[in-house]
Order: sequence, then structure tokens, then C-alpha cells
Amino acid sequence: MSVYSAIHEKDSIMAEAGFKIDIPGGLSTKGRDWYPFVMTFNADGYKARGGLIEGMTILYNFPAFNLLSRTNTFYEPDSLYNSSFYGAYVVRTLEETPYCYTDDGQQNYSEVMQAFKYDYKNLVLESLGDNDFEFIVQQFTGTETDYLGYDGWTMVNAVINTNSVTHVYKGTKRSYLQYGRPMNRTYEDFSRIKMHGRLYMRYFPEYKSTIIFYVMAQDRNIVNECDEKILSKSEIINLN
Repeated sequence: MSVYSAIHEKDSIMAEAGFKIDIPGGLSTKGRDWYPFVMTFNADGYKARGGLIEGMTILYNFPAFNLLSRTNTFYEPDSLYNSSFYGAYVVRTLEETPYCYTDDGQQNYSEVMQAFKYDYKNLVLESLGDNDFEFIVQQFTGTETDYLGYDGWTMVNAVINTNSVTHVYKGTKRSYLQYGRPMNRTYEDFSRIKMHGRLYMRYFPEYKSTIIFYVMAQDRNIVNECDEKILSKSEIINLN
């Protein structure tokens, strides 16, 4: 997966715009919580604003593998990291109005949630099963804040009703090459769960890109811990 990620990184919005985002991986923490490295994917299939976006690059990480069972802990229903992810979205539009903002500069929360939904529902869940999934934002709050040495961020805390990634192994899927395969046990496939999400969004005019950091987990403490120990240690580095 590292080779595949490197190819996407080379063709990413960041590479074109002349910057990079350095997000710590699981090796940065003492616990066996997250996969060691953050990976990159260019979501060419993402459509928004009637096609008026130049593209979206996703940086992402998922829970660590269980060495005893040789599966990923994010499949396990009793794991605090079940169905959890963190990373960042980078989106550029083909018009003057930045992604996640309105023409008059106000936050467009529906667009930030649209990116979040597309990532988890279309790229993760549908790669593991069929398309009978939901992703409903039950509630959210937005707060202005400083982050990563920049002012002007909006922090969004959300509660989301969706499906877990937990399911019974029924045959090889391409996504198993990345996440590992679930254990051969009797589970309720893709059971409904409540997730806590946190996002930080800000438009960077020098890169003509909106950057959105995100973390999602069933346990709010995992969200807080990931933000404190990983996301808040990220760097946005100008390469020009």
C-alpha cells in the first residue's frame, strides 16, 4: 500500500499547489492504536457543486492490526477503535468560492459533511459490502478557533448515525489488502452505530485549497485523544 499511496501523493492537489501535509501515524504514540503510516488517495470520483471542483485528495489512517488474530481492530465490535479513521481532505474548486464556504464567506457545513460522508460511505463501507448504508448527521456545532499555528479555523463536532465496518467474512475483497480481513465469526453485518466526528476546516488562498482535518470514532475519548496526540501535531509545509 505504501507504493500505491506514494503514486497518489505524487499526483495530489498538494503536490500541484506546492505544499505538503505531514500527519503523524501510529508510530508517534506509545499504544498500539493506529496503523504506523498515514496514506494518500486522490478521490477522482468525488463530485460536488455540480462538478465544479478540481478534485479532492484524502490523507487517512485507520486502526492498527491485531497481531494475534491477524485482523484489523477496526472490525472488532468490542474495540474502542471499531470503524475509526483520521486524516485530512484537501479540496480545490473550479470557481472563486472556496469549498466549505458560501459566496459571502460564511461556513458551508453541508459541504464539509458531504466530503465526510463520501469518504466513509462510498469509499470505505461500499468497498466492504453492498450499498445499503446510511450516514446521517444527527447534530453538530461549529466554533472558531486557532489550530496548527493558524487562525481562522472552524472546528466542527458532530454526532453521526451510520454503519459499522464489522461484517462476516464472505470472500476476498480488494479492500482486505489494505485493512486486512475480518475474523470468521458470526456478526451482524454493518450494524448501525453512533459515531463522534471532529473536523477542522480552513481555506488557504495561497494554495487555492480548503484543508479539512478529521477524526471519527464511536468513543468521544478516542476523538479527543487523537486530536490531542496526533492531529494537533500535524504540519502544513510550504514547498515553494
